[in-house]
Amino acid sequence: MVRLGSTRSRVLVGLLAVVALVLAGGITVLVVRSPSGTTGSGSPPPDRTAGSAAPGGVRFVAPQAAGKGDGASWADAAELVDLPKLVSEMPGGGEIRLRADAGPFQVTDTLAITSGGAEGSPVVLRGMTGDGRPAPAVLQGDRTSPYDVDGDHGGDVFRFRGGVAHLAFQDLAFENVGNAFLASGDVTDVLIADSTATNVRRFFENAKSDKEPSADVSNLTIRNVTVTGFSKRVVRLRYASHDILLEDVTGDSQQQDGDDFAIGVHLEDEVHGVVLRRVSMANMRDSLHTYWNGDGFATERGVSDITFEDTTSSGNTDAGYDLKSTKTTLVNAVATGNKRNFRLWADDVVLRNCTGTDPVKRGGSSSQAQVWLGKDARARLEGCTLTDDDPATVVFALESGAQVDMSGGEIAHVGELENLQGGADVHLADVAQ
Repeated sequence: MVRLGSTRSRVLVGLLAVVALVLAGGITVLVVRSPSGTTGSGSPPPDRTAGSAAPGGVRFVAPQAAGKGDGASWADAAELVDLPKLVSEMPGGGEIRLRADAGPFQVTDTLAITSGGAEGSPVVLRGMTGDGRPAPAVLQGDRTSPYDVDGDHGGDVFRFRGGVAHLAFQDLAFENVGNAFLASGDVTDVLIADSTATNVRRFFENAKSDKEPSADVSNLTIRNVTVTGFSKRVVRLRYASHDILLEDVTGDSQQQDGDDFAIGVHLEDEVHGVVLRRVSMANMRDSLHTYWNGDGFATERGVSDITFEDTTSSGNTDAGYDLKSTKTTLVNAVATGNKRNFRLWADDVVLRNCTGTDPVKRGGSSSQAQVWLGKDARARLEGCTLTDDDPATVVFALESGAQVDMSGGEIAHVGELENLQGGADVHLADVAQ
């Protein structure tokens, strides 16, 4: 005798009801669930993060394709060249996992991304082990290693076409490539995080394709990224790009010389609305010309609304900060061991609690200085510290019409305090010397 209150009796009653409907032609498919949420066989629902993925769920990419090669699981992993197609299949967002523990991915062709996810629901591309742990997936190119200025510069890895939006890249390790990321058209809402690059020409830049009307980058975040060994840039942004955050980014050129105008972070044209927070650039070297270039940070005329917070620039053959942008503020910026620690050109630059130490001229023309101002430039220094013990260092080197107003802080020097051209002036108030 079966008691109707039992689980078995409830399932039996449900089955009898379904049979009746089937006989009447009203049902074609049957799935019976118990009160616990298991299927009728007693097995738990499938875990889609570890197996096949519904559209917009998870896809899997490995250095070598496996099984069906459709990316539905690790057993059926797609290969790297399939990645743009997988992204295009996720207009509502999703995740693409790159197998991090099965050897490096060999980048033989540029991955042209033409689509993305949805606002608030990006497509996330990330490195991960086969058992689901975040780990860097290595993407290897054919750039000559060790670096050789006459060798192969390397190709692009990810290239964004116009209209690309809502993408995130995490846990990736680029090795021996040209550009890790290149935006050739308008791109918005992209996150790049928790990644590294070794021996690259550039990490991120935008350069308009002839097929695109523009290549503005907006709402870009690059966070927790380390670039070791580069010959051109860590980041180069141009045109009217805006609303950019670089946070916890470290670049060390390792003195890769000869590729012309090495700059850690370079902002050009009408770029605006950029925050650099805890960004460190070091060891840019450019000895191709009589005047040795090589800047940690550089902004060009037309660039505006730039904020540096807790940044560091060191060991560069030209400036730590070479800034022509307007509405530029530096807070707790550190410059050490550059030919000219702060090289300023605009008439509204503000430095607060900044530190300049030990300028070094490594070659080429010109002299070494703590603070250098171009013609008619203006800079206000508040609570800054400028220290050095080299007789060759000039603390303030100002071209004609330039002016420095420094209040608070400290200056310690053994070389000249001022080298002023016609009409230039330095005003010190409450500065310890």
